Amino acid sequence: MNESTYLGYVDGSVDTSTQRFNVVLDDDAIAELDDIVVCRQQLPGGAGELAHYGIIVEGAARIEGASLASDKQRIFGTRTMPGQAVRMATVQVLRMHPERWVPPSSGARVERAQENDRIRALFQDRMGNNALPLGVDRNGQPVYVDFSFLNGEKGAHISISGISGVAAKTSYALFALYMIMETDHGRDLLGREVAHTKAVVFNVKGEDLLHIDRANSKFDDDPDARRMWAGLAVNEPRPFQSVSLYVPPQRGGGQMLAGRVATRRDNEYRVYGWSPLEFIRRGLLSFVFADTREQNQVSFVVDHVRAALARHAVPSAHHPGAVILRPNPVHNARDFERASELLSRAQPENANGDPEIKDFSDLAGLLLNELSQDPPNAAWIPTRSAGGTNDAFIRRLMGIGRRLGHLIDYRATCPALESNVNVIDINALHEDAQRFVVGAVLDQIWTEKQSSGREPLRFVVLDELNKYAPREGRSPIKDILVDIAARGRSLGVILIGCQQNASRVENAIVDNAAIKVVGRLDASHAEEYKFLSPELRQRATRFLPGTVVLDQPVVPAPIPILFPFPPYATNVSEDPIGATATADGRNPLDRVAL
Repeated sequence: MNESTYLGYVDGSVDTSTQRFNVVLDDDAIAELDDIVVCRQQLPGGAGELAHYGIIVEGAARIEGASLASDKQRIFGTRTMPGQAVRMATVQVLRMHPERWVPPSSGARVERAQENDRIRALFQDRMGNNALPLGVDRNGQPVYVDFSFLNGEKGAHISISGISGVAAKTSYALFALYMIMETDHGRDLLGREVAHTKAVVFNVKGEDLLHIDRANSKFDDDPDARRMWAGLAVNEPRPFQSVSLYVPPQRGGGQMLAGRVATRRDNEYRVYGWSPLEFIRRGLLSFVFADTREQNQVSFVVDHVRAALARHAVPSAHHPGAVILRPNPVHNARDFERASELLSRAQPENANGDPEIKDFSDLAGLLLNELSQDPPNAAWIPTRSAGGTNDAFIRRLMGIGRRLGHLIDYRATCPALESNVNVIDINALHEDAQRFVVGAVLDQIWTEKQSSGREPLRFVVLDELNKYAPREGRSPIKDILVDIAARGRSLGVILIGCQQNASRVENAIVDNAAIKVVGRLDASHAEEYKFLSPELRQRATRFLPGTVVLDQPVVPAPIPILFPFPPYATNVSEDPIGATATADGRNPLDRVAL
């Protein structure tokens, strides 16, 4: 190594261990937090050389010989007292090579890790061809993760935590997705199924993520952006290339369902929704009642009613997507799965005087009529349910119709996931409607993957995870997310979940995430992140946007990293086209809640 890499020597005045040691820095050495270092020693008895690799987690300085604050003047001013200024760094051990559990030798020479030493320190040699860069260190050098812990071979999922606004949770999630889907390295790792790999990104804030297919007009204003991307082997950063945008319909769409979006033109997005036929066939009534705060005996009624709907329904021949509800069951299948299968195979029929269901209002009206009879129609109401439970079901159904009813229409089509990256806008929907959309889309992905194997992969980027899978309570959406966390690796469904505080999310989801990323933390919650060192927990309360901590199974300690400013627009102000050309001539900020 070059002499310029020399930092100092292992401090012999305090104990060293296989976990940590201190370095007394040379007078000319500059050692910063997060620098990767190496020290070597000869093992006794000719057993060979042992190298310790570590990361600097803290620095300190003191004057040896001084016991009072005024001693500084005597030591350095009048020189009437002996003393010496000393600078030190605390190093957390990352790796020993070969793996011999022996502490560093006091007085061993410590150097900044370069080239092969750095590769070995960060376990890149163990990753081999599976190494994917997901950030850079403070020197602009890439930090890698083992992709086999992302694609399901050995593990899966990314959990991203941090306070809102400055923690850059969504920004890092998009960056990680970009490195996987858009870079040569990431696409090589996806292999032969790269063209069929899909990602679903739920847009929950404004219309921000409806512009990732456009160049970021502020990209060149960041002096470090291109340098950082070059450090990640991305020499020509560009927007996401294969993107489909899906937006919800406006209320009262008339003859044609119109999308409610202000910053994209009509031909640049697709309006999504679900037909009554899809709603009944897939049992999406469960996601109408998806609030974890209200899961009680009503869920028993929901399960009974959705099975009854599938037994009584046939496709409408007059209005494709609509259903005819026969007064008597079309078949005798009692469980929902069998009834749904038979409905999928049923031929379209004419109404012949029976109710035709073309939207949510029709469906809710029919259920209200059937469930409000005295006595209730036994074909629709479970015999063991109490009258109060039935009434609660009806009240909830009628109330929620005002919040998500416009999403159910015989003319609607559900998101088809036609591109590599599919952005589904839910930002202006009521919380009940947001839950419904997230549940319906996750159910679609999960069901399709049950029979297709691990590849091609499906990535799901979901912010505000605590809203859909909180630690307390249960709901159909939470059940799916827990299932994805537990079995998604084997089926190729990869969750990139974001939340302000991981302690508010169901344990099984956070625990099953192989990759954990932490941005800026609230000081009151920092102690909950036990996998961070005490120094990192403290530092994380002061992180600026663009700085996160990356923790992965291969590397035994979390590594602080930076990620670059994006070349794709992440809000309308970064997209000059979207900022000036709106879909319907209104001010983009003039929003009306759906």
